[in-house]
Amino acid sequence: MKLFFAPVFLFLFSVFCATSCSSRSAPERRIEKYPGLYGQLSSEHRDLVYRGEVAEGMSQDAVFLAWGRPDIVRSGSREGRASEHWAYVENAPAPRSTINVGVGTGYSPFYGRFGVHPRFGYATGVGWDIGTGADFVNKVVRTVEFSNGRVVAWERHY
Repeated sequence: MKLFFAPVFLFLFSVFCATSCSSRSAPERRIEKYPGLYGQLSSEHRDLVYRGEVAEGMSQDAVFLAWGRPDIVRSGSREGRASEHWAYVENAPAPRSTINVGVGTGYSPFYGRFGVHPRFGYATGVGWDIGTGADFVNKVVRTVEFSNGRVVAWERHY
């Protein structure tokens, strides 16, 4: 019985290691999925896309391959020319910490004259609120501006 489980365990362990160690980047996965788009790019832009970078003069297809689908798309104009803006959003933690004391009827020095607490509502009497944690907020981390289908400006937000 022991002889059967040892080879099976070693085989499954080796398969797990092989599949988990061969992770590809997001641009590589998009390049494999859309080889026609990648083949139409210049050699310089193909190199940038493979590294997940964006530069002025790149097409919208190249930016899509490098950074993926945008989370926000805005259309407008600048100096009489049509433009399009792409924004990429990530969910980021926003830490919070509270130590609040409410004394009296409906009064808390930390929540204004009316003592409205964000979690417990209207406060009366004496109360304590001690807590820490994090809220998660959407944060724009990259933006690209296109004019005539080409990148004219891009930014990474830190």
